[in-house]
Amino acid sequence: MNKDVAVKWFKQAVHDLEMAEKNITIEGYDIAAFLIHQAVEKLLKSIIALRGMKIPKIHYLDELGRILHLPESMLQDLMDFVPDYMFARYPDIAEHVPYEEYDEEIVKAKLKHAKSIFKNLEKYYAELKEKDDE
Repeated sequence: MNKDVAVKWFKQAVHDLEMAEKNITIEGYDIAAFLIHQAVEKLLKSIIALRGMKIPKIHYLDELGRILHLPESMLQDLMDFVPDYMFARYPDIAEHVPYEEYDEEIVKAKLKHAKSIFKNLEKYYAELKEKDDE
């Protein structure tokens, strides 16, 4: 992979996080939860690409974190979003309809957590921000 590919993944990660925030304002809490997961996933994949590795076609954030050799504490942080990849979209995953399970408080907490992950991983992708600013 090259830096241009990493920048594309990074830009989409940032966009997904912005769209999650906008969905909160229209009470699209389930969609926001899914987009938050996607934002974190794409951020991790941008770092993988930046390191010259092939981007795996998986959605498990903890596995992506292990590929990056992130510390255990970060892997635990990533686990908070793993269920949202499926649970936020499919009504046969749990007993309830997904949109009925999310509310503003839950999703705002997820958004805050995702933003802290972006901040904590910034040293891994700082050069992508610089390239994006050009």
